[in-house]
Amino acid sequence: MLPRRLLSSIVAVALATAFLTSCGNAGTDGQESQGKALDGGMQSQAELGFEHAQIGQEYWVSLPETTNVSSSPLTILNAEITHVPKGLEVLEYKAVSEKDTDGHAMGVGLAGEGGTGEMDHARDHAGRPIAVKPNSAADIYYLARVKVTAPVRGDLTGCRYRYRQGTVEYRQDLRCVTQIRLGEPLKNSG
Repeated sequence: MLPRRLLSSIVAVALATAFLTSCGNAGTDGQESQGKALDGGMQSQAELGFEHAQIGQEYWVSLPETTNVSSSPLTILNAEITHVPKGLEVLEYKAVSEKDTDGHAMGVGLAGEGGTGEMDHARDHAGRPIAVKPNSAADIYYLARVKVTAPVRGDLTGCRYRYRQGTVEYRQDLRCVTQIRLGEPLKNSG
């Protein structure tokens, strides 16, 4: 027969284990489950870079194009960059259609005055659900508008997507790396 103290410890551990395993990421009560239905394509495999940044300037940085690799439709709710290094500040996120930007822009482009204006003037779909059919790429992709505030100490890394599939909300992190460094300004060719 087990001593009373040992028996009560075993019961306490068993109850705690049962409680913790029942509180997994089931996606209920506002909790997000860990997703795996998205793929970030080529941009998730590459490291993008821009070596001509200027302090005080703003730039559009593209997040990976998402493909629903599952056999069920899903709805993308939002996206964000998870690590922003010192020297950069995210001002806003925007979701734009490939149709409004001549395809999915990859990389870094000047925002505002001096830029092409394509991203600045494209219709913003952020805050609206983006439906993606099974085994299909989304035609809307996300951008972050970042401002260079000082010499950049690291890279923009990690892209987090939140989506709903059926009645469950998921969070999925995709690999993304964008290096922004100070350098000689690009000359406008016009």
